[in-house]
Amino acid sequence: MSVQKPALCSVFQIVFLLAPMVMALPLAMDIYIPAVPHMADVFHVSAATMQLTLTLFMLTAGLMQLLIGPLSDHFGRKPTGLVVIFIFAIGCILCALSTSAPLLIIFRAIQAIGCCGMMVVGSAVVRDLFHGEKSAKVYSFLNGIIAFSPMFAPFIGSYLDIHFNWPSTFLFLLIIALWAGFSIGIYLPETVVKKQPVKSEQQKSSVNKLMALFNEYRLIFINKIFLPYTITTAIGLSYLYLFCSISPYVIIRLLHLPEEHYGFYFAFMGISIFIGSFIATWLVERMGIFATVLTGLFLSLAGGLIMLCWFYMTGLTVNNFIWPMLLIGLGATCCMGAGSGGAMEPFGENAGAASALGGAIRFMFASLAGAIAIREGISSTLPLAVPVVLFSMIGIIMFFSMRKTLSFRLRTAHRRIEF
Repeated sequence: MSVQKPALCSVFQIVFLLAPMVMALPLAMDIYIPAVPHMADVFHVSAATMQLTLTLFMLTAGLMQLLIGPLSDHFGRKPTGLVVIFIFAIGCILCALSTSAPLLIIFRAIQAIGCCGMMVVGSAVVRDLFHGEKSAKVYSFLNGIIAFSPMFAPFIGSYLDIHFNWPSTFLFLLIIALWAGFSIGIYLPETVVKKQPVKSEQQKSSVNKLMALFNEYRLIFINKIFLPYTITTAIGLSYLYLFCSISPYVIIRLLHLPEEHYGFYFAFMGISIFIGSFIATWLVERMGIFATVLTGLFLSLAGGLIMLCWFYMTGLTVNNFIWPMLLIGLGATCCMGAGSGGAMEPFGENAGAASALGGAIRFMFASLAGAIAIREGISSTLPLAVPVVLFSMIGIIMFFSMRKTLSFRLRTAHRRIEF
């Protein structure tokens, strides 16, 4: 017999219940960032080696989403969510117990499996319950909650590192795991509507199942709506990831500002994400998803050009690093919030797989962009400014060239793919 969709459909209820699911990943990235230069000294490794704790984290998060998404479609959001929450908690404990940089890199990968799975399940739940511009609105609210991570996590992380040493930054994350466990395990009902199972004499072989999964991802990937909007979310995430990667070295090492002040400067990006989430919600309701994403690309381009020109005029300063980032963050948030809604709209029952593939593309793109931009080291704002200008221009050109396909009102466009 089929399972009815739950009556729990209030936007604010869902946003509150899913908050720890979407917060886990950005918090796991942001909270230990102020301690990275200190940890490099403790483990006697270079900045490039410590960068692997971010790069491998992102790659693992991207790849594992391809597995976790379909699992959540098959087994349901609730059981899958509880498993990944447990993995996240174990990863946090192991990171805190690390005695060397290689161990920390490995344990960060375990942590990434858990928190990326939490993000996938949370995103799929939104798509289970909402569609079109309403789903874009929920994603934008969730992005606003994510903004609390860069606003407060570096303050918390620097305080914990200074007073309790760096392992405490990972143990603090167990609070999020506990909150998520209560939300998913007790309060959130199952949101997957299951079809009547079709009985067969023989179970599908592993090869057939793998081929079916590959075909599912292929059909999602070639969808004319999914890929362009997913690319814009990947572009937006890459800006935030690049800032996260280079900011501790720019602010603490190059500009010689104390670690306890790092959170203040990092919080500017969080403020831009927080404000951008509400701007994106307002724009989606009045202009639609296409125009909101395009606005985000233009805002990011303006911020990147200002950062680039300002650096060449005055050299490296805290002002020409932080202030243009506010504009870049606003644009990135518009791209990510509205773009997520646009990318997920064509998919009904396969929202988990679509969410997983979209997340994998975003995270692998961001980690690859970071690896390329920082390969020569960090000595200026150019590893951030140049990719922002380049990617924003590519995104604008892509959207104008595909405007007939992408500029539709998603509120009335109920396009679905069934496999």
